[in-house]
Amino acid sequence: MEIKILTRDVYLSAEREKVIRGKFAKLTRFADRIGDESTEIRVDLAHEESRKKEDAYICILTLFVPQDTLRAESRSNSLETAIDDVLEKIKGPIEYYKNKTRHISERE
Repeated sequence: MEIKILTRDVYLSAEREKVIRGKFAKLTRFADRIGDESTEIRVDLAHEESRKKEDAYICILTLFVPQDTLRAESRSNSLETAIDDVLEKIKGPIEYYKNKTRHISERE
């Protein structure tokens, strides 16, 4: 599994990037196929000037898994909150993907 972190107008220190990678590496607990080497996790972190201060930080999570692509997006007033929210939002699509792949493998 490969984790790519792309930033736009956000500075990440090496220590902070390590913590963020650790959070996204925990996604492998939810489905076995997410942890294999054909899976790629792409995290886009951005800071945008907006009228709403609560929408300043954006975290977009894209999971390229075998036979599918899962995506979640979150906006918040802090980077950590946006990351935690996107991790909560991706759990539903992961569960759906896990059930879908289980039914496909049962048919074979």
